[in-house]
Amino acid sequence: MKNTFETGTIDTGTRSHIRARSGAVVTRFAALLSAITLCAGLTGCSFLKPAKATARHFVLTPMPATGPAQAASNSVAVGLGQVKLPAYLFNTSLAVRKGTNEIEYLPSALWAERLDTGFQRVLAANLAIVLSTDRIHLSAWKRDEVAGEVYVTLEQFDVDASGTGVLVARWRVLSPGGDKVLKAGSARLSRQGPPPDPGVSGAIATLSELVADFSRQLAQAVQENVPRQAALLPR
Repeated sequence: MKNTFETGTIDTGTRSHIRARSGAVVTRFAALLSAITLCAGLTGCSFLKPAKATARHFVLTPMPATGPAQAASNSVAVGLGQVKLPAYLFNTSLAVRKGTNEIEYLPSALWAERLDTGFQRVLAANLAIVLSTDRIHLSAWKRDEVAGEVYVTLEQFDVDASGTGVLVARWRVLSPGGDKVLKAGSARLSRQGPPPDPGVSGAIATLSELVADFSRQLAQAVQENVPRQAALLPR
């Protein structure tokens, strides 16, 4: 009887075809593995658990009031203009100073409002507390509604990696309508607080405290140069 299983039943062409198909499978698997590795390395994606948004949003906060708000009958009336910022502070992320000429932005710490708007809002609230007045006008007012006008230009407002916060600003106190400069000056203030990494809340608190320090300095200039009786003019 002839043996049907003979050496050489699988010819050379068949063997080559099998090797080619096996090689193609290995190549596709390697390509898929490379794509997964690249995705994980560049974007941090994971097939084991869904990615979670980690960004947090912050605002500056006013100084605490010392007691119930009681504006004096002859309280001063002040117009507070829009605060001017350097271009590097227009970014929505918190700026961290890494050196004299280097700024790093934290993508996980975002301002919940425009920083110039937030700074003006908190500065107005602080001035109202220090000056015991409810007559702080923001950005737009009539000439006879105020006894003085205040304008602020920030040059630096950030924290560094160690948690030191710095505020550098120029300010002017003008007569109503801006006809006369009643007082002008500058401020350079610093405070030590917790580093922004890993927690950011402490750094935001440091910046809020710097605004409070600046508010007290500015309030003193207003008290010394803006007459209170003008607040009694018709509103």
